[in-house]
Amino acid sequence: MNFQYLLTGYDPLTKTLRRFWVSANALDGIPDAQKRAFIEIPVNDQNPLDDEAARRLGGTILMSLVPQFPELRPLTLITDGQGHKIMDLTDGGKKSPFGD
Repeated sequence: MNFQYLLTGYDPLTKTLRRFWVSANALDGIPDAQKRAFIEIPVNDQNPLDDEAARRLGGTILMSLVPQFPELRPLTLITDGQGHKIMDLTDGGKKSPFGD
């Protein structure tokens, strides 16, 4: 199986988030300095891929888009599924998805 990366982007013209599959082969020849990881999350018995992991990963992806597209800031709010905010940029807040 050919390894693939999943990229996330935002199109301001259509106001649409987009996900793209990119073959690892397409990145061959690109220096490692240009392919540095944005985030690395361990996955194991102590760190399962559960709802909380999905919220934190999704929140991190959204946070990476906000500096490039400030129009997303007032729309960026992630909760813990119980209504408690884990990321809120809607009113100028700067709460991290990794905060307490």
